[in-house]
Amino acid sequence: MPGVTDPDLLVRARKLMGLYRGGVGGERGNAGRRLSALLREHDLTLFDLDPSLPVTQDVAALDRWRESAALLARLGTDAQDDALSVLVDADDLTDPEMCRLLEAVNLHRLAEVRVDGWAALDGLDPAALRQAAAAITPDDVLAAQGSLAARLRFAAARQLYFQTHPPRLIRTATPVHKAFVRALIETLTGHPALPPDPEGVRAHLSAPQLARVRALSATFLPEADRRAEQAAREYGEALARQERD
Repeated sequence: MPGVTDPDLLVRARKLMGLYRGGVGGERGNAGRRLSALLREHDLTLFDLDPSLPVTQDVAALDRWRESAALLARLGTDAQDDALSVLVDADDLTDPEMCRLLEAVNLHRLAEVRVDGWAALDGLDPAALRQAAAAITPDDVLAAQGSLAARLRFAAARQLYFQTHPPRLIRTATPVHKAFVRALIETLTGHPALPPDPEGVRAHLSAPQLARVRALSATFLPEADRRAEQAAREYGEALARQERD
């Protein structure tokens, strides 16, 4: 590092950086000015203080600093294990950062550590949830939201649901019926239907869920048709007015 002659220099600079990040009012402003002067005097950049920061002497860049980014910079170093223990619960990672984290984490080992707690919280059988978690892939995790641990918990519960609810086909006659039934299923179960089927809607359902969806469909499909027809008519009228005006 250019200009570093005082062995305590980086320690002092990092303390000032900590005061700037955590301080308020005059204390924060004073720490920022002292840190900026120190960086210029010794030809240092923020990157020299923390590899997660940009190569700049502009202290304002600290306002965009994130702990998660700092921890990600430790992956591949001797401090990786400590960083991972925090990163798996970080909920502010971008998609590229999550992909990078996934490369460093053994998903199934993480699930093994957490699965008993998830099962207790969700009222699920631990052995069954553990078996379901063993089938999770990185793509399953990336399809969810939140921290890595939260995504993994969600993916494990969804995998268990799919394993314990057989795929069923509910036949539909029109696109409106298909959209109506799909919305019913996904809202009632909290799980997505399977990819589109030309004959209707295919989804993982228990026998009671299947019966419920069929009963709702039989009762309310006429109303769905009426609303779809009304929406189409109103849309046509609106377009015609635009053309007329």
